[in-house]
Amino acid sequence: MKKGLILIFMLVFGTCFAQDLEEAIYVATENISQNQTVEGLNELNKTSLQIEAQLNTKDEYFAFINLLVHKAYYLDKLNRKKEAISTYEKAHQLYNDHKISSYDIIEYCLIPLGILYHKTNSYIKAEQITTYYLQLAEKQNNKQQQISGYINLAKLYQSLNKHQQVITIANKGIKIEGIKKQQKNNLNYIKRKSNLLLKSNQKRLFLENDLIVLRFNAGTIEELQLNYDTALNNEDYELALSYLNHLRPKKINDLTSARSKAQFSFQEAQLHFKRNKNDKAIAKLKNCLAILLPNFDGTQIPKTTDLYPENTFIDIFDLWAELETESEKALQYYDLSFYVSDLLAQENTSQESYILNASVNKNRSEKCIALLYDLYQIKGESDYAKRAFNYAEYTKALALKWYTNKRTLLQKHPTDSLLIKEHYLLKQQQQLTNRLLNRPINRAQLQLLEHDSLQLQLITTSTKLKKLQDSINKTYPSNYSKSIDLASLKSKLELDKACLIEYFYGKSNLYQFVFSPNHLGFQQIELSDSNKLKISTFIDYFENASVINNTISQFTDDAFNLYELLKWKEVSDYQNVVVVADGLLNFIPFESLLTQKTTTSNYSKMPFLVKKHRLAYHTSASFYNESKPYEFKNSALGIFPVFDNSNLKLTYSLDEAEQIDNEIKTEFLMYNAATKQDVLEQINKYSILHLSTHANSGDFTTPANIDFIDSKLYLQDLYNLDLTNDLVVLSACETGVGMLQKGEGSMNLARGFKYAGVSNLLVSLWKINDLSTSQLMSSFYGDLKKTESAFAANQSSKLAYLNNPDISKIKKSPYYWSAFVYFGDLTTSKPSNDYNLYLYLILGLIIAFLSWLLIFKQKTWKR
Repeated sequence: MKKGLILIFMLVFGTCFAQDLEEAIYVATENISQNQTVEGLNELNKTSLQIEAQLNTKDEYFAFINLLVHKAYYLDKLNRKKEAISTYEKAHQLYNDHKISSYDIIEYCLIPLGILYHKTNSYIKAEQITTYYLQLAEKQNNKQQQISGYINLAKLYQSLNKHQQVITIANKGIKIEGIKKQQKNNLNYIKRKSNLLLKSNQKRLFLENDLIVLRFNAGTIEELQLNYDTALNNEDYELALSYLNHLRPKKINDLTSARSKAQFSFQEAQLHFKRNKNDKAIAKLKNCLAILLPNFDGTQIPKTTDLYPENTFIDIFDLWAELETESEKALQYYDLSFYVSDLLAQENTSQESYILNASVNKNRSEKCIALLYDLYQIKGESDYAKRAFNYAEYTKALALKWYTNKRTLLQKHPTDSLLIKEHYLLKQQQQLTNRLLNRPINRAQLQLLEHDSLQLQLITTSTKLKKLQDSINKTYPSNYSKSIDLASLKSKLELDKACLIEYFYGKSNLYQFVFSPNHLGFQQIELSDSNKLKISTFIDYFENASVINNTISQFTDDAFNLYELLKWKEVSDYQNVVVVADGLLNFIPFESLLTQKTTTSNYSKMPFLVKKHRLAYHTSASFYNESKPYEFKNSALGIFPVFDNSNLKLTYSLDEAEQIDNEIKTEFLMYNAATKQDVLEQINKYSILHLSTHANSGDFTTPANIDFIDSKLYLQDLYNLDLTNDLVVLSACETGVGMLQKGEGSMNLARGFKYAGVSNLLVSLWKINDLSTSQLMSSFYGDLKKTESAFAANQSSKLAYLNNPDISKIKKSPYYWSAFVYFGDLTTSKPSNDYNLYLYLILGLIIAFLSWLLIFKQKTWKR
């Protein structure tokens, strides 16, 4: 009886307590709704922590998720978007963890979260979350949420210039049953705007995609908006102003947030700029900042401490820089844009996010470099060249730097549990991404459910990574776009007896930096149509073996002209040269350029650049600066599928294997043993990995890949590996080329192996001849064993090929020998055995001479 009373008391007390907690949560929600201030949010934070520790029932979690959603909404209104995103993410996590299916998570959490991701340039996350809730809405047959998803996804893809996808998505949304008139008008406007952009090939209109959410009943608003866009596109700015004046009163009534008001003011500033009304444009920009920064008085440039992650700032400062007549002030504004861009990038958890953001940053870098080049021409001070060099470096392979720095940090602190967990989550994120990329299309419902599960896992993993990164950054502050240490770079160049030649390939000009231990050169090369043609024509010579041989005299002229155009005379005093290419220059085999004019048709006598310079390539000067000397170990794994009894057979692959085996201690996976799984299981057991197989540089739909006997290894597969090889030799076609990503560079297999942890690589730029490859590889490995330097062996193998009397003259075309390029450290050659033999001989002679002299003197003394 007593126990029964106690149990009843506990149940009643527990129920009352639960009701009290649930009620307290709703009271806290009501309070923040009525007190939308910083003080109110601070008080709510304290209350939330106390409440969260006591949550137990589904009803309590329901109420708490609702509280978080309200909190996120008000954080967004206060322009605290980073906190708003974290709060929405937490609400979604609790919803999933505790299966609170009764809450409308799509409407109140996922839709605004997707919009916030878009506003903060987190395009990958925005796509993931929007695609996810769109599929959930389709399953639940919620037509209105489907329409919202299509609208937001169309706006997102419009920001990314994916206009065909925009049109497809808009058409899907328009066909949904029950669509409201204004929603249909909105989708039609988005679709027509993308059509306009496609026709004009204009990458960005001045109106931001997320500026206005059109909620008006009258279709005339959309027509006015489209007319305004069209007038801008046609550069009829007075007509555009007329449309904007008609739109202004209707829009202003609909603008509720500070951000949307600032963006409308920015839109006006842009139009004034186009109308050459610079004073009015500046006044509008000051108004933008006054809206976003209440303490801004308009007299001074804002400080970085005043700014926060908001992409409207980037638009404001970029435009203000263009309006500024003083170069140094313009550079200050651009630097503020870079600063905000870095703040926004802190939300990134994947390399895809960095790649997407790279393009705009590169355009800005070009403008900064152009300003500094003009100052350099006027004043001649090296400081301008150094600053320009850092702007060029800022855009180089930022995503690759991001991940490489994480790998390096873990190597420095291998027992740090946070870094270990981050590494695990990054790999998990890549695995999920790979599975989604490889997912079957138009299959059964079961696979659709699996797709949804993968999307949710990817979203959850990304959220966990972001929280972890915040914690890690407190211990290990990071800035992946930091300036390169020029003093350290100079020291390394001195040690390597080398110079560095780096290019920045812009829209209007190509900039060249030549960094030697004693000097930093800074040159501008106009990217005129004729100069672009010179570059593309030279690249075309290597399409197939016959092109050069059929036009030898024209090739020699073009090879020398390009040598001069790219200003290689600037590095003529240095044998060792580090090359950081950019844009189309990534596809140029620089060693096949000619350093002098020539009339000879004998390839072995031509003054190829390879005869004068030893080259090492890098995607960024910082990678060279951080490179470690290559350590030769006589241990290699050779992968030779051969593809016997097929039209893919590599006829001379066996010769190549035999030649390698003669020089290096090698274990082989050949024929049917060269499976993808077997290779991946054994890959890290050897210092050198040699792959003699077929490969492909990829295209718009298929990433770069390399063939094994049973399947392909794709570029994204490499992103998920941790490799420890000291050297990887990709004796396969097109392993050093791939799709160009503006700002990031070539998305090739070389980049994939670098991402996986390999520092030294030998890769190819085009489809190579089987026999010539076998001969080159034989020389390369012979020299590698002697010199213990892949850097030196790459050059000497090519010189040996050119000087080999057994190779026909026609086969000495650079098509056959210049495809292989080396990425890695400039490790010095070990003295050869012949050198040691001569040294010992000389020492022996000296000892013999001294002995004879001593005997001769002794005889003289006796006399």
